[in-house]
Amino acid sequence: MPAVAVRTRLRDPAIGLWAAAGACWLLSGWLVLAGGHQHGPAAPRLGPFLLAWPVMVGAMMLPTVVPLVRLFAHVRARAPRPGGALTALVAGYLAVWTAIAALAFLVALGVAAAAGAVPWLAARPEVPLGLAMLLAGAFQFSRLKEACLRACRSPATVLRREYRRGPAGAARLGVRHGVSCVGCCWALMLVMVVTGAANLLWMLGLTAVMVLEKTSRQGPRLVPVIGTGLLVLGGALLIAGVARPG
Repeated sequence: MPAVAVRTRLRDPAIGLWAAAGACWLLSGWLVLAGGHQHGPAAPRLGPFLLAWPVMVGAMMLPTVVPLVRLFAHVRARAPRPGGALTALVAGYLAVWTAIAALAFLVALGVAAAAGAVPWLAARPEVPLGLAMLLAGAFQFSRLKEACLRACRSPATVLRREYRRGPAGAARLGVRHGVSCVGCCWALMLVMVVTGAANLLWMLGLTAVMVLEKTSRQGPRLVPVIGTGLLVLGGALLIAGVARPG
């Protein structure tokens, strides 16, 4: 095989993933500035929500799948049309998170409905946010979180167990990895939904948390630290909201 072809096939796919994530971040910023997504407890509109959700998922989740995609690209480097399998892998992964959009929309709708029905709650948006953070903090210490994170941190193990040739096998692998990712990140994404899913600072902070947990060598040590921080901050927000006069 010509050396140029080999180098082309071994080109780092992380470049494309980071570029796509960057484009999603820029588009997320544009959607926020253009008012394409509701903030806070206001009832979300289905159309803008379904537009913003995959963009937000692309911005927040694509960086976390880089280790698996890199390893998969290395395994597939000499196979016919490796690019098609890579695309199928990422598409399968994103399809899982896209499927969660309906559930996320219902959660956002429920938070908005509760705020509309209870004026006390509408005046204290920190209460539902505090509750979401307490739930996310407690989940950091759960066995399910640990098991799903272990799967996300071990792309070599995932490949040995789930690898199948062809785009269909790659898509299946992406779906399996996406399910593990949802399993370890759903509570953090719940915090994002409760904030209104349009706060770039929250997006940036939660993305950093998920990337560090799943790809950093210090990830296992960071999980309880992050959990403790979420519990403390969530408790403080809840107390502040409940104690507010009026």
